[in-house]
Amino acid sequence: MEMSEIKGINDHKENNIIEIRNLKVWTAEEKSWWTRKIRCIKKDEFIAVLGPSGAGKTTFLTALAGKCALPSTGVVTLRGRNIKEIKGIAEMVPQAEAFISKLTVMEHLVFMTEMKVGSSMKALNNVILNSLIKDLKLNTLVNTTIAGLSGGEKRLLSLAGSLLSSPQILICDEPTTGLDSYNASLVIQVLKKISGKIVICSIHQPSSDLFNEFCSIMLMAEGRLLFHGSQKECSELFKSLNLHCPKSYNPAEFYIKTIMSNPTMQIQAYKVSKIRDQSIDDETISEAINVQAESNITQRNWFVQVYLLLWRSSLVTSRDIRSHIVQLIVCVAISSIIIGTCYVGITGTTQRGIQDLRGLIWLICSEVCFNLSYNALYIFESDLTLFRREVGIYRTSAYFVARFLGMIPRCVIWPVTFVAIATIAVELPNHIITAMEFVVALIVAAIAASGYGLGMGALFVSSGVISDVMPSADLPLFLMSGAFLRISSLPFWLYPLKYVSHFYYGMDALSNIYWRQIDHIDCPSNSTTKCITDGVSVLIENGYSDNYVLQDSLGLLFVTLLWSLIAYYGLKREEKIGYAY
Repeated sequence: MEMSEIKGINDHKENNIIEIRNLKVWTAEEKSWWTRKIRCIKKDEFIAVLGPSGAGKTTFLTALAGKCALPSTGVVTLRGRNIKEIKGIAEMVPQAEAFISKLTVMEHLVFMTEMKVGSSMKALNNVILNSLIKDLKLNTLVNTTIAGLSGGEKRLLSLAGSLLSSPQILICDEPTTGLDSYNASLVIQVLKKISGKIVICSIHQPSSDLFNEFCSIMLMAEGRLLFHGSQKECSELFKSLNLHCPKSYNPAEFYIKTIMSNPTMQIQAYKVSKIRDQSIDDETISEAINVQAESNITQRNWFVQVYLLLWRSSLVTSRDIRSHIVQLIVCVAISSIIIGTCYVGITGTTQRGIQDLRGLIWLICSEVCFNLSYNALYIFESDLTLFRREVGIYRTSAYFVARFLGMIPRCVIWPVTFVAIATIAVELPNHIITAMEFVVALIVAAIAASGYGLGMGALFVSSGVISDVMPSADLPLFLMSGAFLRISSLPFWLYPLKYVSHFYYGMDALSNIYWRQIDHIDCPSNSTTKCITDGVSVLIENGYSDNYVLQDSLGLLFVTLLWSLIAYYGLKREEKIGYAY
């Protein structure tokens, strides 16, 4: 279907605000929405976008903000420039907020200030921050955690984050939905008082009082923008179609019900409104706002972004320290106590002890690797909405690196705890030194396991099948460890798989650390089975390497980098999916 050309007044292009040329957006189900020529939007205009559910309001607003990733044709421009290319010129406040609930109001705003406009310690940025806190009535809430805010307060906080960069256009998707009348009125009053900006809000079933606060209306139905103009002009348009709103009736509800029940009226209103737009005179044009196509937003350098993301994560961790301690006790301390109890007094210097030590080493390696990979698995899933909401504020690579570095303390604490408890009653040669070497090897293996968990999590983060896929991927990887079959007996086509298995490198390192210190293994004189006489023979039997320090170090580094690249690819794919609204 041919789309209308939607633009400002061409013969006065220097005064145009927003031009929308042949814009068409559609979903995978090929349900399209389109719009028409609109008149110029003036300075300080406060616009209500009305329409029934499914009219395309959110898609329309997201496209205006330059954040829509659905298939589309046409372009939205601001003073001749594609709005997607003008960073920070338009900010969108979505209907559903996305915050880290354990942060305080001030911590959230400081983070957003640092990321968007620069150091919060600079005088100008500090003035902007404190002015917003005062203007949006957040003074008394600066030390309150976001989890303790009401719906209206969260909406105001979301507004504050959007206004930090001084956008010229503020777009709000149903800012009053879910709020009581007081909070809804508070939010609308705050929006109305914002000066020097264009404010566009979609409103679902507003009360008469709320509706009267808006100076302009955009009326939508079935993906079509039927009307754009003042409330008086909208009333006159409906009257010209012999549709009169009863005196005691809510005008907004009347307009929506009328266009829903009368499809023919939609076409008539569209045609009449289009003809009216073509007659806009020069006086109206001269009132158009001369928007400067710039904003205060800045791009912090990559290292600062990583630091700020780590700072935000550390605040959350510090407030959740009790659950981390409980997790450490349940997942590590109790498991290591049970394992240590079962292996009290074992030694690898007897034929019977060989299998016991193999089992102990496998349990230590697998418990650490499994626990840390599954802890990393769901990190991105819990962050997904927030990550997609914050796309553009920081780089995807900075976000991944910050998340990865945030796992490092766990990769150190868990191996130290596990080895210290599980091996306390086991006979190790040079016990303290061997235990320390175990810890170092397990830390490196734990980092690789975390990278594996992050990679799998990012790859399937939005598919909903992470828990189904992960065990299937685990099986071939832990079979490569050598704990259940001899690596040397693997079919040639499976042999390369061990080089991407963190279980293999972890087991190889731990086994070499222990068995290379065993020079003699007792061999009973009446034994009828093959007798293994030293630790090196145990390593050869299992197919472990000779130069284990270099091979395992490089191997675990390779595994970490491989899964990190996969995780980065998965996050970039989510970034391209677009803004989460």
